[in-house]
Amino acid sequence: MSLIEDLIYFDNPSIWNDFGGTSGGFGGIVWQMFIWSVIVGLLVTIWLVYNLIYFRHKDGDPDSKDALKAGVFPHERGNTVIELAWTIAPLLLVTWLTIISLAPLNYLWDVPDEENTDLTVEVLASQWQWKFEMPTNYTIPSEFTKCGGFDPAGNPMQNMQITYDCLEIPHNSIIRFNINSEDVLHAFYIVEIGIKQDVVPNLQTLAWLDTSTVKPGEYNIYCAEMCGDNHSKMLAKLYITEVA
Repeated sequence: MSLIEDLIYFDNPSIWNDFGGTSGGFGGIVWQMFIWSVIVGLLVTIWLVYNLIYFRHKDGDPDSKDALKAGVFPHERGNTVIELAWTIAPLLLVTWLTIISLAPLNYLWDVPDEENTDLTVEVLASQWQWKFEMPTNYTIPSEFTKCGGFDPAGNPMQNMQITYDCLEIPHNSIIRFNINSEDVLHAFYIVEIGIKQDVVPNLQTLAWLDTSTVKPGEYNIYCAEMCGDNHSKMLAKLYITEVA
């Protein structure tokens, strides 16, 4: 039962909680998108099956009273109410889904300037790893114990400002990510939080996170863009830590 419940009772990404209802259930954005897709899909499928059965025609069968004739437009079978209904109803539905989708997207796209953030992290994607670099003037809190400073070969590094495939950031902070690619297309995706940004070679892209909107703990970072043979192994951990 828990699997069925997980499939139909979606949670919104944490940062969407202020848009379209609570973090899950009938008011959630993701749930609304899902249930309306199911409703529209069922209506279209039922209508198609009805037409396939009702208007089925075999060789030798007499023509139906509704059979179309070449060169003759069936004016007598027009229905203004139906025409208006299947034009206005989808328009209202698409408008509503657009409105509830744009609210969190606009929130994500409105990246604060560096002077208005608590921490700016330089993110460099490459085949097939994530490199994170803190500002040189940033003092690493003593509570940060999850990510050691290691190079790609696993050797300890003296400079704790740089980590690979592991990032630890403070709770109750505004974090800005300056994201770049060293080689091919990648995508920076913090799965449980719902932040996703394409990473394009020779073009810096931006993302940000208010860590006060999520709980301290461990989160996953994936590459969400096919980037080569080891794409599926391009994983990193994000730790959000409470700092005294």
